[in-house]
Amino acid sequence: MGEEEAFLDCLRYRECEPNDYWTSWRRSCIRRFLIATENIVIDPSSVRSGTNTKTVVTICRCVNVGLFLSGALRRDVEVTLIQGEPEDLGTVTFPGHSLKRVSPDERSVSFFLLKAMNILQDLTFGHTHTMDCGIVVKRCRLADIVQTEENNSIVVAAEQGDCKIESLKSCAGLFLYDLRGEIDKVMERHNPIKVVRSAHPERFILEINLHCDRVIPSN
Repeated sequence: MGEEEAFLDCLRYRECEPNDYWTSWRRSCIRRFLIATENIVIDPSSVRSGTNTKTVVTICRCVNVGLFLSGALRRDVEVTLIQGEPEDLGTVTFPGHSLKRVSPDERSVSFFLLKAMNILQDLTFGHTHTMDCGIVVKRCRLADIVQTEENNSIVVAAEQGDCKIESLKSCAGLFLYDLRGEIDKVMERHNPIKVVRSAHPERFILEINLHCDRVIPSN
């Protein structure tokens, strides 16, 4: 079995662990969901009592449907939350290939999100912090994120989408759902594929993942 076939087999059964052997294939095959939000408001009392804001609840649902399977994680998926301006974004990434100790329930996800947001407050532009649980906190430009996808697709959920999710031919790349209505406009210069926008970001993520579950085994 060649390297590419082995990697695809790994993706099908979600049993591979991240290591240097897979780095190049993971870079080309990974699916990155980008959720653009207003500034995230979260505090310890809301996390403890389960009274999080609507935005935080949405984020938790995105992480849940994006990464968690029954008893496993989608190792080929990342869910990234972004806030701020295109030239100075704060990002929090939940990477399936290295995430640990995070459970799919709202309390667990919001607890780690709170810790990540506290780190982000003190992070200077251009720096990255990787938490013990695998979550990556970063300050960067939108262009830096897009640049990592130069060989893959950029897909944007748009009100006037040109196609349906079911017509996508690639499951690798960047998949953007913009709750702000600003970042998707900036993405226009990168000629993204525009798919019909789902009602909610978690639904968008779910539909992409289900589509890719059907596509990957046939590659």
